[in-house]
Amino acid sequence: MEAIIHTYRKVELFFGNLKFAVVIILIFATSLGYGTFMESYHGAEYANRLIYKSLPFMMIQFGMFLSILFATLIRLPAKKHLYGFYTIHTGLITIFIGSYITYQSGVDGTVTLAPNSPNRQIQLSEDELKIQFPSKGKEVSVDLPFRSGPRDLQLEYEGIKLKTFLPFAEDNLKWLPEKIAQKGQSSARYRLYNANFGEFITLSLNPNSDFNNTTTLGLLNVHYMPEGLSECFATQNPEGLIVWNGEDNGCVSPTGTELKRKKHKNGKEIIEILFHDQKLAFMPELSPLPLNAELELDDASPFRIFSKKLFEKSPHLFLFGDSAAFYDKNTKIWEAKTIPAKGEIPLPWMGFKIKLLDYHKDQYPTMIPEYVKPVQENGRTIVGEMKAVQVDINGQVFWVKSTEPIAFNRDGERITFQISKKTLTLPYEIVLDQFKMDTDPGTSTPASFESFVTLFKGNEGSEKYHVFMNNPLKYQNFTFYQASYFQTQEGPYGSILSVNFDPGRFWKYLGSLLLVLGSIWHYFLRRKHLAKPGANRA
Repeated sequence: MEAIIHTYRKVELFFGNLKFAVVIILIFATSLGYGTFMESYHGAEYANRLIYKSLPFMMIQFGMFLSILFATLIRLPAKKHLYGFYTIHTGLITIFIGSYITYQSGVDGTVTLAPNSPNRQIQLSEDELKIQFPSKGKEVSVDLPFRSGPRDLQLEYEGIKLKTFLPFAEDNLKWLPEKIAQKGQSSARYRLYNANFGEFITLSLNPNSDFNNTTTLGLLNVHYMPEGLSECFATQNPEGLIVWNGEDNGCVSPTGTELKRKKHKNGKEIIEILFHDQKLAFMPELSPLPLNAELELDDASPFRIFSKKLFEKSPHLFLFGDSAAFYDKNTKIWEAKTIPAKGEIPLPWMGFKIKLLDYHKDQYPTMIPEYVKPVQENGRTIVGEMKAVQVDINGQVFWVKSTEPIAFNRDGERITFQISKKTLTLPYEIVLDQFKMDTDPGTSTPASFESFVTLFKGNEGSEKYHVFMNNPLKYQNFTFYQASYFQTQEGPYGSILSVNFDPGRFWKYLGSLLLVLGSIWHYFLRRKHLAKPGANRA
């Protein structure tokens, strides 16, 4: 027993020592300053993950709690002139207890309100990965770590291995090798630019790529096609027709003597073409598919037809890897040019040029998430908003991104993955009736914004509230503050309310009150004590 008491006294003296208190307060203040700096540049979520809700910061706060507790205990038994001191430290301990209750049971999230759309879901700050098995009617939720950097999950469920979690990520272009190169599945990357504008374009015919074979830049439509078709675009043919075989990407551009025209009973024109000794019939006004012997569309055939004349009224650029074709309205002819490796060719629109950056027949482009520190600008995250989890199923590795769900077929079984925020369902609904925003005079910079909402309380009816800065909505221990806004695709603005539930608030208020009263009490008692003759002034 004496050994236990002796050990306790050593612990008590260590944590209650003034030097320990000074050191722990300095560390705490430094951490807060660093957290504020991180929050200003990288956002509140990053600062929370890195510092405020990290284990080291919790240990610093626990060290402060021990310092305050033992600084009180070593001054027992109680002395009258220290009653104020005891009250101050009791207040500090009470604040710590209230903060711990809030940390364990409190709610801190957001509610997103689209115009006239009821919502009862609070979006929390923690992330989760949902794995759904539709055929089994089963869903599994995996809590993702609340960390600021990449984390190796080392989790496995029914043969699904969860490998790496990236809490902040950005997509980066990567070229991956194709195990078996297929003819007509090439990919390329270009730069389209003029004196005032520049854009990088990545296009692919490979089904494994994240990129499509078409894109639109303003009025310009860009099409990426198999390289075998370039020679048909280069053919100056008044008919303007191109027929190609999707199996080998061979093509012909028939002239008037190589095709025959006749009318179908429905009034549509039928075109008969000889394609390398094979007779084909098309009804171009109806479909690019050929006709079978019964003059019905044959969707099983690899042959297709289209007319270049359809692409002469507006700007269209056709790319074939290291070559390009386009219609020049000035010369009224189709031009086909080879793009030099790492070189460029001029285009007939507004001084534009196109430069070939990459061209591969045995590789395909894809977007791979990579970890980045988030960047915040004007209160919004502009870099690193995406989160990603690397998944391995039967040796096939892929990324699940928070930007969209993804599906995977395993032996005929469909499995879907989705990263989302955890949610909490409220027992009532909130509807945004109107969002109002005022701007600074002569600018579009928001000066203030406010929300008019209706709270539907079920059997208790409904009630309208006006939410703006310093005027939150309070209902059933939840407090809703005006936080931000967004613009919907239809045009009107929606509102974002921050939500707070603080079960430790009473104890924090009580502790603060004790802190103030104790400070006043200690001042007068200490002053009275020191005024006595022979009082210890140490």
